[in-house]
Amino acid sequence: MRAAVVPRHGPAEVIEVRDDWPEPDRPGPGEVLVAVRAAGLNPSDAKIRARGGRLGGIEPPYVSGREAAGRVVEVGPGVDSLEPGQAVFAFFGWGARPGGHTERLVVAASALALTPQGVPVNEAAGLPLAGLTALQGLEALGAQPGERVLVTSGSGGVGHLGVQIGVALGLEVLATSGPANLDFVKGLGAAEVLDYRDEDHRRRLRGVPYLLDSVGARNIESYLSCLSTGAKVAAVAGVPSEVPDGITVTPIHCEASSARLTHLSKLMTERRLSVTVQRVFPLEQAAEAHRLLEGGHVRGKLVIAIGE
Repeated sequence: MRAAVVPRHGPAEVIEVRDDWPEPDRPGPGEVLVAVRAAGLNPSDAKIRARGGRLGGIEPPYVSGREAAGRVVEVGPGVDSLEPGQAVFAFFGWGARPGGHTERLVVAASALALTPQGVPVNEAAGLPLAGLTALQGLEALGAQPGERVLVTSGSGGVGHLGVQIGVALGLEVLATSGPANLDFVKGLGAAEVLDYRDEDHRRRLRGVPYLLDSVGARNIESYLSCLSTGAKVAAVAGVPSEVPDGITVTPIHCEASSARLTHLSKLMTERRLSVTVQRVFPLEQAAEAHRLLEGGHVRGKLVIAIGE
């Protein structure tokens, strides 16, 4: 079957789109065979491809992609909640056989949820990893309705979903973005959107008690002086080596969760959450998709179309 394969760590050019990747075995107990229609691409996919290391859970050659949307083909023993033909989407980390950028895969039923009703498959494919990460980050912060939360990179994959989920939870969401995306992020429901290139924007954030960051440790460090005493930080892309006393930083590692996916699906069905897909690539252009992602400043998500 066709698959985007990483044969060795390196630049995007190493990716090979093969048509002879082995079919997965039939689903075992608690597993589901899925025909993939589309799959999201995430910054961690590019980082793992480039250098492996602690991010990588598998050695080359491997099929890239850790989220997907498609249809159930077959269910394994003990799976009573799903049946063939149903539209599903999933985040599975390294738990699928093989990865998401392929025509068929086997994944645990506990990582799947029914696709939101009326939502295009490309949007569903771009939701799982970034959506779960944003939701888990906001849960870790524990902010209550009406409290202020800063979401950095509000136009990015995690950021643009974090803004919307925060608003759905009743939070007062502040966000940062580049000048080209200020109106876009404001349209997601943020109470205020600040240009991160404006040297004065940190002064306007003084006293913020919660921060959801998907940029990295250095970015968090640049905002520590803005945060209130006792502030909480959810760190998606790295934790600073030094944090002032009284500030709690929690690293967020996306976890597969059917229950959380179902919650996100409900928000999408209610039109309280949407996934912005900047561009859809055919599987044969997987390397080009990686290159665009690594260039930075992607609005929302990139998605790879695979099947019908």
